[in-house]
Amino acid sequence: MSCRNCGGELPGAYCGACGQRAIDPDPTLREFLHEAAEELLHWDGKLASTFRLLIAKPGALTTEYLAGRRISYISPLRLYLTCSVLFFFASALLPQGAVVTNRGREVSTQVGLINIEEGDSVATIAALDTLAKHGRWVGRVWGTHFGTAMRHRTELRRDLTSAIPKTMFVLVPLFAALVGVVMYSRHRRYPQHLAFALHLHAFLFLALTVMLVRRLTSITALAAVVQIGGLLAIAIYFAIALRRVYGGSRLGTILSAGAIGFIYFAAFLGAMVFTFGLIVLMQF
Repeated sequence: MSCRNCGGELPGAYCGACGQRAIDPDPTLREFLHEAAEELLHWDGKLASTFRLLIAKPGALTTEYLAGRRISYISPLRLYLTCSVLFFFASALLPQGAVVTNRGREVSTQVGLINIEEGDSVATIAALDTLAKHGRWVGRVWGTHFGTAMRHRTELRRDLTSAIPKTMFVLVPLFAALVGVVMYSRHRRYPQHLAFALHLHAFLFLALTVMLVRRLTSITALAAVVQIGGLLAIAIYFAIALRRVYGGSRLGTILSAGAIGFIYFAAFLGAMVFTFGLIVLMQF
């Protein structure tokens, strides 16, 4: 029997030349699902140990990676992708509910932190149409595209939602560079900061996934407690992880974490504004 991948001899369960396991090129549904579950959940038993260390000891997974002890854990990039997919999948299953309020003739729709007044929407579209007709060339372009986007807000929201994972992925290398600059760690190269950034963002997505439970309740106070508690957990985790990986005093770590968090949040807002403008101009 020969290997399906390289054509070499297959003396046992694995090929001695390329290492691929002996597989059936035409698997049954049971075999296909078994292989998919093994790839997703097993990973040589690394998944459980990786998540356990990531959650229980902030920064410890990065220190293990930097020390070269990597065989027991999945890679930082794979961990990041797994956690991000988990969050966006859960977010799609638990969509943000909209609360519609009627006050006389005025109708407002609350979606998360965004409030849409129907009257304001009509006035905004009218203003954009005027800008598209009578503004300067930049105003005409923006008025035309943004006016179209406002008329198709469902599609705009869908495109923005699908763009968030890509935006976050692009921001991870920026976060790594920011950590390297603020912590001024001469003895660490950029890939080491990148590993820390990937591990931290993996926990961020896990925390955000847990925070989605607020969508299951209509009690505003309870949803606020979940939201605030989740944000505090993320901030505390970040500070502990930063000190464990980079050292330093508690006060210095808190100040550094605050500076990194502030700059990164500003960069995230700027990236989202840029993404929004790009989607409006390219898609509408």
